[in-house]
Amino acid sequence: MDNRYTTYGISGKSFGTWAAAALMLLAAACRIVYYAMGGAEGRSIGWWVFFLAVVPVFAAVWFAAEISGHGRDKLYKTSFGVLLGAVFFTARIIALYREEGTVVASVWHVVLCIVLYFAVWLIWDLTVNGARIRTKLPLLIILILPFVWHLAVEDIPRWAAGTAFFVALPEISVLLIMLALIVTAVFMEKITSDKFRPRRGDRPDGRLVRSLDPINGVGIYIMPNRNGASTYFHDTVECTKLEEYIRSKRGEGMPGFGMLHIIAAAYVRVISKHPACNRFISGQKIFSRDGEIELAMTVKKEMTAEAPETIIKVYFDPTDTAADVYRKYNEQIKEAKDTPLDSGFDKLAWLINAVPGVLKKFLVWFLKLLDYFGLLPAWLMRLSPFHGSVFVTALGSLGIPPVYHHLYDFGNIPAFIAFGARRTETEIGDDGAPVKRKYIDFTIVTDERICDGFYYASAFKSFRRFLNNPEKLDEPPAKVEKDVF
Repeated sequence: MDNRYTTYGISGKSFGTWAAAALMLLAAACRIVYYAMGGAEGRSIGWWVFFLAVVPVFAAVWFAAEISGHGRDKLYKTSFGVLLGAVFFTARIIALYREEGTVVASVWHVVLCIVLYFAVWLIWDLTVNGARIRTKLPLLIILILPFVWHLAVEDIPRWAAGTAFFVALPEISVLLIMLALIVTAVFMEKITSDKFRPRRGDRPDGRLVRSLDPINGVGIYIMPNRNGASTYFHDTVECTKLEEYIRSKRGEGMPGFGMLHIIAAAYVRVISKHPACNRFISGQKIFSRDGEIELAMTVKKEMTAEAPETIIKVYFDPTDTAADVYRKYNEQIKEAKDTPLDSGFDKLAWLINAVPGVLKKFLVWFLKLLDYFGLLPAWLMRLSPFHGSVFVTALGSLGIPPVYHHLYDFGNIPAFIAFGARRTETEIGDDGAPVKRKYIDFTIVTDERICDGFYYASAFKSFRRFLNNPEKLDEPPAKVEKDVF
């Protein structure tokens, strides 16, 4: 088993999911009822009651929400609830030790229990977060044995002696929490796919790359801004094969097929061979998009100075051919040009612009903060033109050479491609006679921190190779390379 592709999960349709969630919520209800009706446990030591009432209720509700909402694909999110549970159990055992007449009479008893609580959390985390423990047997053992001890040795004899139900509510709450964890462990199963499975540290738009050399992590702090880490690349391609290819595609029923589609298709093919080009940096960490290629571009509704602009984002797969790129791109461009200026991005920009200046500055800062910690909602990143794999600008239609366009420090786009108008040069042919040839220039500005110079050089050579041989873009790649783990 390769745990890059396997994690533990529990289906939302499973009885275990809803049983565990219900047990956790019932445990929270027991705590609320007990303290709301004047329960005495922990009150003699003042503010400790916060850890005995608020923390367990929050932990139980968190666990119930995460297991019911993300149990199949993101079970690792329950680990935070289990950690809070360990804090609660620790506070409770200390509170019981400090109170008179309880079953906790020894410091070593307290220490042993605290070690056990955090061992439960550690084993839980190592199991659900990427299946780093390949079997759930250790988890089941460390959950079931304490539960049996609590129930058989400590609770049943005491309850049989006549403990009132209300007084027993805190212990019932503890048992319900333990039982919910056991039910979850019993019903969760390994889920394997051909893509990397999410785990803690990943973002909605990419997974954390965990196996890079330490110098990569250090470099991000030395060069914290994307613009300060930019590299600039310029190249030229002779247009004979490109023009023949464009004519053939238009003859096949693709009106308007042009350089834009070839550039996009070539970059998609580069990422299929060099997946590290599809990485990005956010929160001083390197992430990989792992397959999905997001290409952004500014589109004018009409070729006039007064015409409004909007930004489109097109989503490609590494296996897409030139025909796929043409279809997907043209669908988005047609939608942008044939509709009023009310795309999702335009509405978002309008809303942000409507905020007063000082508050707008705070809003942008807050969005950057959320993005830094990977908390920006996925729907917002879908609308944002600053989040994606590459931004392309076609300056040929404007009749000017390509510019070196800066990268944006907001968002995470790691590359900007610009290509200009075709130009004609007179050269000396093989027979010594003057020959006119057409060329097209293009520039690529990249974030040097996502991969090393040798890797970039290989990727740029592949890009140029596809532009010189565009017919290779007609068939899907024989193999799509996967980025490192």
